[in-house]
Amino acid sequence: MSHIKHSTETTASAPTHCLAFDFGAGSGRAMLGRLDADGLALEEVHRFETATVVDDGQLCWDLDALQRELEAGLRAAQARGPLDAIGIDSWGVDFGLLDAEGQVLAPPLHYRNGHGSRGVARGVLSLEAMHRRTGAQPLELNTVFQLIELAARRPERLAAADRLLLMADLLAAHLTGRPGHEYTLATTSGLFDTVRGDWHYELIDELGLPRRLFRPVLAPGEVWGTLRPALRGGDGRATPVVAVGAHDTASAVAGLDLAPDEAFLILGSWSLLGVETSTPTRDTHTLVHRFGNEGGVCGTHRLITNINGLYLIQTLRDAWRRRHGECPTFSEITAAAQAARSTGLPASVRIDPTDHRFFAPEDMMAAIDDFLNEHGGPRPAALGEYALAVYRGLADQIAAGVTTLEQVFGRRIEAIHVSGGGSQDGILCECISEAAGKPLRHGVVEASAYGNVLMQLIGLGAIPDLRAARALLGGSRLRQKA
Repeated sequence: MSHIKHSTETTASAPTHCLAFDFGAGSGRAMLGRLDADGLALEEVHRFETATVVDDGQLCWDLDALQRELEAGLRAAQARGPLDAIGIDSWGVDFGLLDAEGQVLAPPLHYRNGHGSRGVARGVLSLEAMHRRTGAQPLELNTVFQLIELAARRPERLAAADRLLLMADLLAAHLTGRPGHEYTLATTSGLFDTVRGDWHYELIDELGLPRRLFRPVLAPGEVWGTLRPALRGGDGRATPVVAVGAHDTASAVAGLDLAPDEAFLILGSWSLLGVETSTPTRDTHTLVHRFGNEGGVCGTHRLITNINGLYLIQTLRDAWRRRHGECPTFSEITAAAQAARSTGLPASVRIDPTDHRFFAPEDMMAAIDDFLNEHGGPRPAALGEYALAVYRGLADQIAAGVTTLEQVFGRRIEAIHVSGGGSQDGILCECISEAAGKPLRHGVVEASAYGNVLMQLIGLGAIPDLRAARALLGGSRLRQKA
């Protein structure tokens, strides 16, 4: 693994400035990290919504808009002074295809578009076979199932493609002009062998996918490239772009000072529950209980499961706005849920977040009504009751996951270490702690951004390893943009 050495402008005694781009499925942010004698500080310099677009009748990510926001965040950071490094993390599984000239052939498809489940339904590869061979989570939205559907629906697009890049890879290529694959992101694809640590080329061949799409991967901490001349600041500095834990979950877990007996829980659009491990876990238990393996930073792995998350509250708010012409804030929704809870709303008013109705509902309120009607629960009468049904369901699924970690995988869980935007949601955290019977320990909210910056600092040689990096988190501080 190559590391960037400090220049004369960035000595051990001088501050080190790292720009972390954290692209989430709902929103993104540019966070400027500063390491000095006082510790590590993080400042938000740019925040934006993650834009989507409809192309060819399919729900896609608006890559042009994402690249514009990337450049806006870069300019905002450069205006504050020279940068020593840049890193990018994003959600996993989604990708873009590039031709031989490096041009993106079409907007990247959104994982909630449904094409992944259509890929599974084609029967070319089962969830079980994919998990058995790669160790990845058995999820219909995995890259491999998206590709199976694309190969059937638009074979000419695959034929024209020279390389496949996942989302953070696409954005890093935009900054540097150099296409590449980052390791932690690759492990979300369902085409990467987490035991061997390389693409599963035998599976790729069996599926008839071109090998040229999948090139060697970069490890977190390696240098991706430097800023293209057109994107350099007024000082002309060729700032290095460092491969961080490009999967946002990898960065988030890197940004938590986890104890050995803690599970991590990242509460965002998804609820991501798991434990950090030194080796992958792949057996019949992982398949049955829908756990899988993802690569982490500095030789770590994650035994993890995906549970639907605050996306459900976001879609509930959208449904309420369409019906009632008012758009409550998230704090108003949580307050309404707390009020409904205090009235003793029947315990049967709860959903199962794994039910197919809640993957991409057109009307979340109608989906909840339909679910409760089918399962004999009373229909909610107010916004808080709908929200509480969601919170209870999420807490139930998280608690079941904790039980699985303990009873099936033999992991002692003394506490749940939570982070992400949902860690600030008081009623959600109360419901989780009660359902799981475990205390919650709150890490930094912006864990992905912190983990992103920490890996840049390791790549720069400013910090020796992950243990030393996490030791900085106790004194870290977050400054919001004015």
